[in-house]
Amino acid sequence: VVYAINEPAAAGGYEALKAMGREGDVLVVAVDGGCPGVQNIADGVIGATSQQYPLDMAALGIEAIKAFADSGTKPEPTEGKNFLDTGVRLITAEPVEGVDSISVEEGLELCWG
Repeated sequence: VVYAINEPAAAGGYEALKAMGREGDVLVVAVDGGCPGVQNIADGVIGATSQQYPLDMAALGIEAIKAFADSGTKPEPTEGKNFLDTGVRLITAEPVEGVDSISVEEGLELCWG
């Protein structure tokens, strides 16, 4: 397994594995969930990515700043957590039973960039 911090790094890892003839026997996974990375799952370059939602993060951050500036109100954390969770979804071309994930098609609907 090769874990990369983002999909461009994962694609680079895949290219290095391909140059060594090892692309078929090593699973490459990443984090971010941008549109090119999700497409790389469809294309077989990477096996999975954890899709984050930076546009939600930014919008909620701006709303929190405005609320604090207007009234001193701090954002409420997500229930059961000590922070506001904007979510993450695992995207894979081949879902595994018992592992919560979404399809590449769903990921492409939700992706950014």
